[in-house]
Amino acid sequence: MKDNYSLQGGEAVKTLNILVIFSVLLATFTFGCAEEKEKEPIKIGVLAPLTGAPARAGNAMANAAKMAEEDINKKGGLLGRPVKIIVYDTEDKPETGKLVAERAILQDKVVALAGIFRSEVAMVVAEVAADNKIPLIVSTAQTPAYAKLVEKDYNRYKYLFRSTTNATILGNQLTNFIMDYLAPKYGVKKIAFLTEDVLWARGLTKIETERLKARGFEVKSWLVPLGVTELPEMKEMEEWGADVIFPVFSSDNGYLVTKTWHDLKINAILLGVNNPIASPEAWEKTEGRCEYETTAFASVVIKYPVTDEVVTWTERYVSKYGVEGINQAADVYESLQVLFQAIEKAGTTDADKLVEVLENNEFEVLRGKIKFSKKNHDHMAWLGPPYKIESPLGGPIGQWQLVNGEPKVVVVWPEGIGNPDDWKMPPWVKIE
Repeated sequence: MKDNYSLQGGEAVKTLNILVIFSVLLATFTFGCAEEKEKEPIKIGVLAPLTGAPARAGNAMANAAKMAEEDINKKGGLLGRPVKIIVYDTEDKPETGKLVAERAILQDKVVALAGIFRSEVAMVVAEVAADNKIPLIVSTAQTPAYAKLVEKDYNRYKYLFRSTTNATILGNQLTNFIMDYLAPKYGVKKIAFLTEDVLWARGLTKIETERLKARGFEVKSWLVPLGVTELPEMKEMEEWGADVIFPVFSSDNGYLVTKTWHDLKINAILLGVNNPIASPEAWEKTEGRCEYETTAFASVVIKYPVTDEVVTWTERYVSKYGVEGINQAADVYESLQVLFQAIEKAGTTDADKLVEVLENNEFEVLRGKIKFSKKNHDHMAWLGPPYKIESPLGGPIGQWQLVNGEPKVVVVWPEGIGNPDDWKMPPWVKIE
């Protein structure tokens, strides 16, 4: 009996030892997995058109995303983990935007999305973000319809934010220059909108047409499809008697607007939202044809120090990538700055907690502060400085001129930032 008991006890001891060893191994494995998980990168997706008509802007967005990733990781990352920014090519197409957003969330397990150039893409990706309860900070797309989603159904769309202005604020600055300076000084009274057939541009044209008509201006609009190779509409505008041709373009077709205007010596002031002409490369790309054109410029383009960081950041970007910084690059960098700060403040990547932090805090970014409206989650640019006032399509209004034989952007509006009397009438334009 004793031997049997000893035998059973020995087996019991063996079993107990095995269980102890197994438990230790399991605990070690579990701890190791947890430790590994803690070291896994926090992934954020950036959606940009690396191909298609706005590829220049898209690649600038990708550059800025890489720069933001490097900058945050040099500071130790977030929550003790490295940060990985994954850039997805939307091809400037809503259907591709939807596919890559779904891949980012479901396959790559990003905790948030940022970027997006085209408004049509933003509207589609908004649904993907809402379906999956993932924060989306639109950096560049400007349609007012995006923010109205939050107003319409907060519980579904509370994950949507925009860290830039919507289209109306930029348009207001340009039409203010027409109404408050060009009209009284030169007698400008007929405005022709040459509008790219995309959502944000149509929205801006509609709103600014109403503003101008309310002040007694005659207004007519021409809609232009993407990818055209000729612009006979500009001669039609001249025949109508336009004093100002107001382009609303974000794609590289804006160069065609400038070349047509200059080469045909169209008898009208060229002033509007022509994003390619807001680039430092515009003078070279148009072989000087952009002289006398007026558009909105980003502070990172003209190195205007709206904050202490702007000039330094721009010079660092140029040194790193060998091309001038443009506004879409700064916009993406700023939206990622917001996400980084929100994750740190929340102490987690939980989507609902991030929404709460985004709604209830201000965020210091490259060109000022960002504060989101609780009504629709648009950045409250109307608060004015020190809050960011620039849009993806520019900020201060400037005119390309030759100054002492060198091409230069001369800032003319708003007053206080620029001097409207520095603006020059194109020599072939006669306002009657």
